[in-house]
Amino acid sequence: MNGPVGHYWFKWLDEKGPKSTLNSMLLDQLVVQPPLCALMFVLLDCFQAFLSELPKSIPRTRKVIGGVVVKSWSFWPLAVFLTIRNLKQKHHTLSLNFCSLLWTVYLSSKK
Repeated sequence: MNGPVGHYWFKWLDEKGPKSTLNSMLLDQLVVQPPLCALMFVLLDCFQAFLSELPKSIPRTRKVIGGVVVKSWSFWPLAVFLTIRNLKQKHHTLSLNFCSLLWTVYLSSKK
């Protein structure tokens, strides 16, 4: 899910978004990251419960999403900032997918 979304999002951000790397990172972290994080939790719960747990998934996500988003701000802003500043747009998705792998391992270890 993050691959296609990231590909088109960072392409748009590079072409039409703020020219400042800092502003691009802030836009990404404040507008796009929280809904993607919430969607990830809902989808993971759905896959784990084979869709029969969807009514339980939303309340569980609401319970943890605030803390996860705040914690993500200790990792993702730096990852996004360095990626936008140092890599060509065509490498943004690959770099951030690698960061996403690291972040997922971290979240899994905390669950």
